[in-house]
This record gives sequence, structure tokens and C-alpha cells, in this order.
Amino acid sequence: MLRLDQLYFRNFSVLFFLTLLVTAVSGYFLLERIEINNHKTMLNNMINEYIVTEKYLKNPDKLIHEIKAKTGVRITIIDSEGRVRFESNRKVEGMENHLNRPEIQQALQYGKGHAIRHSRSVGRDFLYVAKKDGDRFVRMAYALDSIQEKFFKFWLKAMFLFAGAMVLAFWLAMKINRRISYDLEHIETSLENMLNKNYEVSFDEVSCCREFDTISKQITKVSKKLEKRERQKAKYTKNLKILSKKQSDIISAISHEFKNPVAAIVGYTQTIHEDDNLSPTIRKKFLEKVLKNASKISSMIDRLALAIKLENENFKPEWSDFRIKPLLEEICENLLQKYKGREIVIDADETLKIRSDRGMFENLMTNLIENALKYSEDEVTVRVTNERIEVIDRGIGISEADIGQITKRFFRVDALSWDNSIGVGLYIVKYILKLHNTHLEIESEPNKGSTFWFDIKMLVVR
Repeated sequence: MLRLDQLYFRNFSVLFFLTLLVTAVSGYFLLERIEINNHKTMLNNMINEYIVTEKYLKNPDKLIHEIKAKTGVRITIIDSEGRVRFESNRKVEGMENHLNRPEIQQALQYGKGHAIRHSRSVGRDFLYVAKKDGDRFVRMAYALDSIQEKFFKFWLKAMFLFAGAMVLAFWLAMKINRRISYDLEHIETSLENMLNKNYEVSFDEVSCCREFDTISKQITKVSKKLEKRERQKAKYTKNLKILSKKQSDIISAISHEFKNPVAAIVGYTQTIHEDDNLSPTIRKKFLEKVLKNASKISSMIDRLALAIKLENENFKPEWSDFRIKPLLEEICENLLQKYKGREIVIDADETLKIRSDRGMFENLMTNLIENALKYSEDEVTVRVTNERIEVIDRGIGISEADIGQITKRFFRVDALSWDNSIGVGLYIVKYILKLHNTHLEIESEPNKGSTFWFDIKMLVVR
């Protein structure tokens, strides 16, 4: 495959020689046509002048020979029958009848005519022009070789001038070709350096054309971006390794959390299956433990599925109006069956209504209240006003460094045990609140407790 400069030079050379050839050939025939037309016009004018001059002279034969001597034009006077009466180039005796000559036939039909043909009487090629004048024909002819000689000299001069212009264009093309070649080599070297991750690319002023100047500037920009990206890539690779380790830890933790209840289910069911003498009391106790562990697995799967749906934005709220206090009482009743002996205080107006997705709202409040129950041993307070909802605990609290992280998926405070949780509760809360055009706020102090709250002014039904 040819380089751009080679392609340019080859195409220009072909175009140069084709142009020269086409111009020479077409110019030759065009100039020949022009020269013949000029002589045709000249002969027409000379015939008109002869007709006028002849009226004042007694001897037409003398006039014919004088014109022949001065101009070299052959003159023939032919009568209406086609007989030659006067001839400048030979004697009229023995000349053929000229009535059937093409130029005479045209003059007979149209008043004037012309033809290019060979003269048998003189033995040369002529350009003939004839005109009907009364009962005769005046014909003048110019030797075609004389016309061609003049025209050829003129054509040679024109071709020399054109060839000179083409040579100048060719020289300029070669100069441009050298500039293209230089710029291409520079661009190619720079690209090779970039491929070798040497991003210190610089260009002198590009001498060829604006497009190459634009390319050189773009290459410089790309080089700087690639250099920056290379640094970012190194940083990203480092972070990726850290993230990979974190994800590995998360997967390990999730595996552990599923492993424990599954192992318990397998152990208890195996015992029930193999021991036919197991007492009804112990069998019932084992079945309760199987059910409890199965419920844990189901709850973890539901939370993971909900987190993925929220993140993929496949979840759309189904809006409805409902009273908040009965919903909170129902949530607390369900949670207290799991966290026996605990106390949840609900401080809310009985008539307060909000517009929300009831299922989503139940899920987020369950997560917030259960989160408070897990990490505190005292009572948990749920306070509802016309402006916001608060969940307050008096537990271990959260450090300032962890507050901004705990709503991330799978994040857990290091100091806490897993307690059959996979760290997506607050992550789900954050996304549900986002769908309701509000967000979670956290206020906490280590060893003193935490307050999780969010604004509901836009949700309250007035």
C-alpha cells in the first residue's frame, strides 16, 4: 500500500501527462478547425472584395493573377454551366466541368459554399470557398498544406507555453510532495512513540497544509490524554485490586451467612430423618429451628433481590394514601416477635396520612427499626411529625468515618458481627427514599446512640 505522498505524486504525475496529452491532441484539432474557419472567412471577404473591384477593371484575368501573386490564393471564375472561364493557377483549356464540385453545388443551392478536397487539376489539397455572383461563380482556394504549416507553427508555440506552465505545476507538486512526506514521517514517528507508551510528543510548525496541522495538534492532545489515562489506569488498577479484595471478603461473608443456616437446616432435618425414636417435643423444637433458619435465608434472598432491582431502576413506586401510625404498629408487632423482650415506642399522630408506595415504605421502616434493634439494647423510639420521621436508638453509635459509608451495598461497620445480615438494609433504605424524592440523614455519636431521619413534607397528605 502506497503512502499518502507517494499516492499524491503518482496520481499527479498520471494526471499531468494525461492532461498534457489530451490538451495537445484536442488543441491540435481545435486549432486546426479555428485556422480553417479563419481562412474560410478570409476567402469569403476576398471574394466580396474581388466582386466589387472587378467592376472597375477591363481585364479580370490580370486581376486574378495579381491577387494570386500577392496572396497565393487560387482564383477560379466559373460560368453557370460549370465551365471554367478564368483560372489563376493554370490554363483553362482542357479543364473539366466544375458544376458538380461540392462547393459549386452548395453555392448553387445556398448562394455560397465551401469544401476541403484534393484538386486533380493542380494536384494539391485545397480549402475551397465559392459564391454565386449573377450567372457565374467566383471561387477562391487556399492550399491546405500552407494552412497546416501556419497552424502547426502556432500549435507548437501554444504547446511550448502550456508545457512550460505544466512543468512549473509539476515542480510545485514535487515541492508539496516533499512537504507532505516530511509531515507524514513526523506524524508516523510520533504515533510509533505513542504505541511504545512514549507520550512526550511535540510538533514543530507543520509546513504542508491545515489538515496536517490539525492532525498534529490532535495527536498532541491525544498524547497528553493517553499519558493522563495511563496514570489513571495505574491508579485504577491499584484501586481495582483493593476492590477485588473487598468483594472477595464480601462474597466470603455472604457465603458464610448462607452457610450457617443451611448447615443448621441440613443437621436438624438429617437428625429428624434418621432418628425414628426422636421424642415429639424435640422433633417440634428441631422443626422450629429449621423453619427459623429457612426464614433467615428467605429474608436475605429477598433483600438481595430488592437491592438489585433498585440499583437497576426496575422498581417504580405504586402511589397510594395511607395512615402512617397503623403501619408502624404493624411493623413493630412483627419485629417484636423476633426481638422478644425489646420495646419500641411510637410517637405519631393517629390521623397523619402520607402519599407513598405502601410496600416500599413498610420495607424501609422495617430496615430502619430493625437496624436500631440490632445495635442497641435499650428501647427504640419512632417519632413522626408533619415534617420528618425519626428512628432513635441508644446503642453503640457510629463513628464519623463510617457515617458516609454505611448506606453502601454490603458495607458493614468492622466492629459489628454479621448477625445473619448481609449489609444491604440501609442501602435499600437509601434507594427507596431516592424514589420518593427525599434522602436519609444520620446523626450519631459512638457509645451514645444514633438517629436516622428523613424529610416527609412532600409526602404528607394535607
